[in-house]
Amino acid sequence: MPLVQLPATPPPHVNPDDHALVVGINDYVAGINTLQGAINDCNLFCRWLVDPTMGGLNPANISLVVSAGHQPPAEPVRNQIEDILATYFDRANTGWLGGRRLYLFLAGHGLSRPPPNHRDCALVMADARPNLLRGLLGGVAADSMRLTGLFKEVMLVMDTCAEVSGPAELLCNLPFYGDVTLTPRRPFLHIHAASWNATAAEKLLPDPLDPGAAGSWQGVLTNALLRGLTTASDDAGRITSSSLKRFIDAAAAGGPRIEFDDGEPGAPTPMVFGTPRGVPVNVSLRNGAARFQVRDGIDFGVVRQAQTAPATVMLKPGLWLFDGIDAAGLITASQAVSVREGGMDVAI
Repeated sequence: MPLVQLPATPPPHVNPDDHALVVGINDYVAGINTLQGAINDCNLFCRWLVDPTMGGLNPANISLVVSAGHQPPAEPVRNQIEDILATYFDRANTGWLGGRRLYLFLAGHGLSRPPPNHRDCALVMADARPNLLRGLLGGVAADSMRLTGLFKEVMLVMDTCAEVSGPAELLCNLPFYGDVTLTPRRPFLHIHAASWNATAAEKLLPDPLDPGAAGSWQGVLTNALLRGLTTASDDAGRITSSSLKRFIDAAAAGGPRIEFDDGEPGAPTPMVFGTPRGVPVNVSLRNGAARFQVRDGIDFGVVRQAQTAPATVMLKPGLWLFDGIDAAGLITASQAVSVREGGMDVAI
C-alpha cells in the first residue's frame, strides 16, 4: 500500500489526540482520466494538519495514502483504507480511550448513488475499471467512526465529483454500531466538493497557505477550504464549522455541499479550527504616494507603520484605513477597506 511517512515534528503538539486519514488518487487504469491535483490536495492538507499554528497534529497520527503511478498493482484499494480505520476499533479493544477529532480527507474521482441514497458519495479507488467503478463511501465511513464514539468530533472532506455514472460498486464495510441515538450528540462537519450528480474542478491555483510560494494544480474546494481554515473568522474571532461554511459558500468553489452539527442544541460545542492568522492584502501605490500605512478603522490607531510598496500585509478580518503618504510624510489619500476572508488587492 502506498503509505507516505510524514516527517516527525518535535513535541509538544497542540492537538495530540487528533488523528487523520488522508487519501489522494491521481492515477487510474486506462479508460479513467488521470488527475493532476488530488495528491497535491493531500499534501497541502497535511501541511495544515501538522503546522503547530494551524491543525497542530502529531504527524505520527496521520495516515497519508496516495496512488503511485500507473504500474501494477493499482492501489490504494477500498479494503486498505477500511483496514486503517479498523485499527481504531482494535485500539479501543485494548484500552484506548479514543481521540478528540478525526479528519477524513478524500481526493480523486467520485461517484454518488442514485436516489433515494443520493447523499452517499464515494471516492473512486485506484483499482476501479471503466466497467466496474469501485468506490469507498466517505459519509458512511465518517458516520461509522462517529457512531462508535471513538472520537468526539469527525470532519469529512471529499474533494471529488458526485456524478452518477456507469456500473458502480460503492461500499463501506466498516463496523457500524454504537449509540445510535447519539446522546449526547457529537459535533461533525461533512464537506463535499459537489452536490449530487455534479462535477468538481481542479485548476492551477496559488498556494493557499503561503502566498509567496509557487502555485500548483489543486481541487477548487481544497484551495477554498485551506484559505478558510486560516482566515474564516466568526464574530468571536474563531474559525468554526459555520464560519467555514459561509466562507466556502462565498468562495466560488463550484457547488459544494456542506453539513454540520454543533452537538446538543441546549449546550452546543462548535468544532473550532483555531484563530485567523491574517488575510493577505496586496498593496500598491498611485497618485504620487511614496509609502503607505495602515490604521485601525475603529479607533484610527496606526497598526502598520509607513512602508514602501508593492507589499503584502497580513490583517485580521475587519475595517482598516489605508493611507497613501508622499515624500514629505503627508497623507495624500485614505481608503477604508473592509478586509474579509481570502486575499485582496488595495491601490492607494
